[in-house]
Amino acid sequence: MSRYEADIEQALTHIRVEGLSKTYRGAQGVVRALDGIDLSIRRGEIFGIIGRSGAGKSSLIRTLNRLEQPSAGQVRIDGVDLGGLDENQLVELRRRVGMIFQHFNLLSAKTVWDNVALPLKVAGKRPAEIERRVAELLQLVDLADKRDVYPAQLSGGQKQRVGIARALVHEPQILLCDEATSALDPESTQAILALLRDINRRLGLTIVLITHEMEVIHEICQRVVVLERGRVVEEGPVWQVFGDPQHEVTRSLLGTRQHDLPEDLVGRIRPQPESERSLFLLDLHFTGASLREPDLLAIGRTLGAQARLLHGGIDRVQGRALGHLLVGVHSREPQAAILERARGLADKVGGLGYVTAA
Repeated sequence: MSRYEADIEQALTHIRVEGLSKTYRGAQGVVRALDGIDLSIRRGEIFGIIGRSGAGKSSLIRTLNRLEQPSAGQVRIDGVDLGGLDENQLVELRRRVGMIFQHFNLLSAKTVWDNVALPLKVAGKRPAEIERRVAELLQLVDLADKRDVYPAQLSGGQKQRVGIARALVHEPQILLCDEATSALDPESTQAILALLRDINRRLGLTIVLITHEMEVIHEICQRVVVLERGRVVEEGPVWQVFGDPQHEVTRSLLGTRQHDLPEDLVGRIRPQPESERSLFLLDLHFTGASLREPDLLAIGRTLGAQARLLHGGIDRVQGRALGHLLVGVHSREPQAAILERARGLADKVGGLGYVTAA
């Protein structure tokens, strides 16, 4: 990387994490929640952090506003090392870094208006300023008609909208989302993700989102890191990580989005003598490496008239075609020859990354 490119990268970087580690001491001894994390989050992007339970996601996101004190390493925001901030500076930092939580953390005895206004009151803002700001935010999250309602009267999605409004009261530059949709039903999850996308677009916020749900990453994030046992095991643009996962943890997490081979096909792929007409299954993997669209006509021409599309599907992530197609070929031709010919499809079929025998 040239000096010019390094300067550009530094200018784009909003949050920089270097060598970050966190250990806890408990009854079972020392637990290493984070182990040498390095990552860079760009200004204005929606950045995902995913991993299984216990991977270190919550520990990592809580170091970004110093709710957790790292055991080693640094977190820098706009080039400022958070480890060097005193108590007053940390208070100011946390006003620039909003946070929303899985279980909303609303005060049940206070109305929607009071829950959103509370941080402003604590900060000593004037009543007129509080009224203006709360009204703006309730309008933004589509809860203007719920200002005098109590949390018990709200749905889960509405409670999370209140949490988002409250996190935005100090006009933060960064919004941290700690499993923000995990307690919601699918319809409410989609609505909250659409709201976060809108907030990112309107306000230019950097959003850092942790989740164990691949669907959430797919819907909203531009880049993602995969954590396992406190370490980054994979990272990159979402289309790349989804299209061609390199680590077994990523493939396991993505398995929740992929369908198993239908039972009626399982019994049709038993080995048969080469002398008999048999069904050979090919799995065509579209990784998104090319911006070209899948070309079904080219697949048919290459594999022949006896090729049939049996299963699979193509999804779109960041404008790229991802997924896989299961193609059955009826032929007496040796299966090795069919597979070799199919692997030549990558030069002819847009977006096709690789081919395997199913």
